[in-house]
Amino acid sequence: MSAVLKLTDVSLNRGPKEILKHITWTVEKGENWAILGLNGSGKSTLLKLVMAEMWRSSGDVEVLGTKFGQDEIVGLRQKIAIVGSFIAERFNPASKAENLVYTGKFNASMIYKAFRDEDLDEARALLRLIGGEALIGRTYGTLSQGEKQLVLIARSLILHPEILILDEATNGLDLFAKENLLEKLHDVATMLEAPTMLYITHHPDEIREDFHKILLLKNGEITAQGPVSEILTTETLTDFYQKPIQIEKFEKRYFVIPA
Repeated sequence: MSAVLKLTDVSLNRGPKEILKHITWTVEKGENWAILGLNGSGKSTLLKLVMAEMWRSSGDVEVLGTKFGQDEIVGLRQKIAIVGSFIAERFNPASKAENLVYTGKFNASMIYKAFRDEDLDEARALLRLIGGEALIGRTYGTLSQGEKQLVLIARSLILHPEILILDEATNGLDLFAKENLLEKLHDVATMLEAPTMLYITHHPDEIREDFHKILLLKNGEITAQGPVSEILTTETLTDFYQKPIQIEKFEKRYFVIPA
C-alpha cells in the first residue's frame, strides 16, 4: 500500500502558542481513520494542514504524493472533499437537491452557467448510490439536517475526491438522523474507488467498522494511534480523558460510560 498522507514530526505555531506538537501520522491507501478529540484538541487545525489551508512551522507534510514546500500544491484541494455541519446552511434553500450536488463540480454554492437536465444525471446517480433517492426533486430548504448532510456528502463525491473529510458531520442531528447518516457512510466506504475517509468526532460510539484505525488527539499532541480495537480500551481512554470510564461494546460499536 502507498501512503495517502504522511506527516513527520510536524508542529504548527501561532505566535508563542504551539497548536500542533510533533505530529507523526501516516494514512495508507485503503485505510479509513477516525480522529477523536475534545474541543480545542487541534483536530480542525490538523485537517486544515492536510488541506494546505494552514502551513506547518516544522516537519514534513506529504499528501497524495505532493510534498509541501517542494511540489506544486495548486489543484491538490480539488482532490480533497470536506463535509461538516458548519457548511450546511451556506446554500440556497430553493435549490433542488440534485442541483446542489451538481454545484460540487464548480466548488461553488450555486450553478453559474447554463445546464441541461441530463447534466444532473450524475448528481442523481450519486444520491441514489448513497441512499438519497427520495431527496431527488426536493428543495434544500425542506430537508432535515440529516438529509442536508446526505446531500452534502453526495456533493463532495461528484469530483471523485481521493480524500473525504467528515468534520463532526453529525453535529445537530437527532438520534435517528445520526444513525441514518452513519449507515450511509458504509455505502461510501464500499463504493468502487471509494475515497479515503477521515472522520472527526467527539464520540467513540460513532466509530463504526468501516473505520479501521483511530488517532487520539489532545492538546495538539497524538496520545495514541492504531487499530480501533487496540486503542478504544478502558486503560487508554481513561488516560486520554483523565477520568475513569468503562467501555461497552455492542454490535461492533464502542460506548464510553463514566465509571
